[in-house]
Amino acid sequence: MSRVSSLVFGTVVVGIVASVTGCQVQASIKTKTRFTETNVVREDAADWDGEAVEVKIEGVGISINGGVTVTADPNATKVRATARMLAMAFAEEKENADLSIAEAKNTFTVSNAGGTISISCGHGASHGSSNAGESGCELVEVVVPTGTAGGKPLNLNRVLSGNGTLTLQLSAANLMTLGTNSNGGDTNADLPAVQGATYSLVSEKADDIAVKLPADFSADEVILQADADKIELGPFTDIKPGAGAGGRGNAGEGLASLKITSKDFAGSTGTITLR
Repeated sequence: MSRVSSLVFGTVVVGIVASVTGCQVQASIKTKTRFTETNVVREDAADWDGEAVEVKIEGVGISINGGVTVTADPNATKVRATARMLAMAFAEEKENADLSIAEAKNTFTVSNAGGTISISCGHGASHGSSNAGESGCELVEVVVPTGTAGGKPLNLNRVLSGNGTLTLQLSAANLMTLGTNSNGGDTNADLPAVQGATYSLVSEKADDIAVKLPADFSADEVILQADADKIELGPFTDIKPGAGAGGRGNAGEGLASLKITSKDFAGSTGTITLR
């Protein structure tokens, strides 16, 4: 009788194969192989016309240099996403990994409906030693237009990252709304400070959040939620943090609200750093 199970050690997935003969148990360890497909592209068919943008990437069980990057490009006219797909299986089961990747690719979509452009990626199914949760988009790079101050600002209403680093390169954007949730990885953001805008960044599992802001940024309200010893204001020591506490600068001249939250996980939070 043989049984196969999977364990995760850091970034290595192994299968433990146990055989029972009489009263003796013999075990061997097999390492899974990473099977990838790069440069899988999805792009909205139409030029961006002020639609809100949402990103929902479920990620993969084990991510190496993966995650989600969102970049506001002044030269972009369409919303575009490029993915590195991943499945993991024993070396001799490439065909099973290929099946998982093919199914995951079918979930990688860019759709435009109801005034919102949505970018999504889920998982493939399990085939042999290729497990569903280990398949999907390991890395997704999203490019969006910057928006304009003349009636078409950029609204990133929801950016969900399942596993890996969430990187936001948005300093060039006329960004009115930002809402992010990282479910397993640090967040690094370079943001503008558009008048009247609302930004919220959340780490669900006590990962770190680092936010770069203009030196002269102002905000009606700055809320930083993490353990007290894990909040670093950097050059912005004049911030008055807390709901209704005053924020930074003159009221009405900058952001309406900046809220950054690293939620408690296993007894502590991550670090919030302003730069």
